[in-house]
Amino acid sequence: MFTNKKSLLALSVASAIALSGCFSDKKDADAPPPVEPPAVIVPPAAPVALAPVANVNVIDAESTDLVAANISFFENGIASTNIVDIDGNVTATIESVDGSLTFQLKSGASVSEITAVVTADTYITKSYVIELEDLSEGNLDVQLKLISKDTAGVATAEVTETVANGTTPNEITGSVAEGQAVANVTVAAGTILQDADGNAISGDSVTLSIVTADTSTSSGAAITPEGLNTTESATTLTPVGVVSVVMLDNNGVKIKKFSQPITIEMAIPEDKGFTTGEELTLLSQNEDTGVWTTESEKLVVGNLVAAENYYNASFATDHLTTFAGVTSSPSCTSAMRILTSGDAIPVDGLYVDVSSASVSFSNKLKANDPVFVKQNKLSKRGIAADTTANLTITDSNGTVWFKTTSEVDLCGDINATLAGPTVINETLSLVAQCSNDTSSTVGASGALVKYSLAGKSKKVATDEGEGAYALSNLLEDSTYNVSVTYKGSLASLGTKAYTITADGTDEAQTESIVCDTATGSTGSTGGS
Repeated sequence: MFTNKKSLLALSVASAIALSGCFSDKKDADAPPPVEPPAVIVPPAAPVALAPVANVNVIDAESTDLVAANISFFENGIASTNIVDIDGNVTATIESVDGSLTFQLKSGASVSEITAVVTADTYITKSYVIELEDLSEGNLDVQLKLISKDTAGVATAEVTETVANGTTPNEITGSVAEGQAVANVTVAAGTILQDADGNAISGDSVTLSIVTADTSTSSGAAITPEGLNTTESATTLTPVGVVSVVMLDNNGVKIKKFSQPITIEMAIPEDKGFTTGEELTLLSQNEDTGVWTTESEKLVVGNLVAAENYYNASFATDHLTTFAGVTSSPSCTSAMRILTSGDAIPVDGLYVDVSSASVSFSNKLKANDPVFVKQNKLSKRGIAADTTANLTITDSNGTVWFKTTSEVDLCGDINATLAGPTVINETLSLVAQCSNDTSSTVGASGALVKYSLAGKSKKVATDEGEGAYALSNLLEDSTYNVSVTYKGSLASLGTKAYTITADGTDEAQTESIVCDTATGSTGSTGGS
């Protein structure tokens, strides 16, 4: 049998191909391992700008220094649910350890004004009406001026008496008399002392506190809570006598009601023009909510105390709070404008303090806008057609730019020549730097930046974007305290405190954060 040579050749070729296929696995095994993509440090995204804030400073009316205070917010007598902190938390009460605070309106809230009841040690408790309409345009600055109990023209008194089963075993009396600042309170024996719900108190002693002021001076209007008048009223009420009466038992419960009327007396200065026997409208304000109510009782003008030039006026009531005897006058009908010359009003405005025996309030005068009180807010501010007052214009540091030498008419235009100190502006740049890659940074936008001289009102710096903040109207060579509350993606930094010197040189601060790490990609190619 003969072998076919072509068959043998084909078999050899097939074997060679098969063997070469087997050796290909070894070639792949010797290939280098794939290259891992490099790690990439990723800085956080820049925080979005902070929504407008109300910047509130509680200050001493005389020194303009900040005062630690407790502030409660009300809307129509009910604790507000529309005030939030910068983290969005609803807060109806703020305890400010330094007298400075900021808040915002809750998203979607439509609130034109809020009542703030402010209490502080050694100061007269007072409520203020804060108008919030300007929050839609940007940050709102407000100063709330508190009157010290030691202020001239203000008088206070406090007495403590025992009670049994919520009843007065003996008559309780409290009196204060300093010139024309006079008040007396009498609670008859056998009177049941009740809380706001009408329940007899359980304490075994009570403390009666009285606050009054001489209404022939600016002190009377200064301690009178705001909100006495309403918006766009044809008449304006002016307080001519004011007294606040508070009674607490030893458990801290307020006595708000009595089982029988008590008697309260207050002084009406002779120069107010009344005579014995006249009856005046009496209003009361709930010091816990800021709501005013017209009483059914009248304030009756009694006998003249000639030695002190005042009439002793009295009324009976079955509850305790702040009371004011008032007169009524036609309201002013022309917007109150302050026409300035001299130095220009700073971009962040100036504060104007209005003070007399009939009116007391403070508000911001804006740059390039002479209207200080709009026509529809004149009665709300207590400005009648014949109201006069002294004006003092200051900056946030309390530096006086203008002051009247005597009272001027508030209805209409007022001329003021401003003379302020030399000021400079600086920019503060805030940067967050990755600790795991110092070449990676982000501008710290969206922060709440506040700055001030020691003990003075704090201002909110303007966020100019990309971590830059404008510090305006700095007193040259002065040291400023700066606080920065970082927000959004940089919230972990919390609040930082810095000091700067106003020397015309821009400032910069860098804070370190740990940034996220991401896996990079070098790309790949392939074929078949």
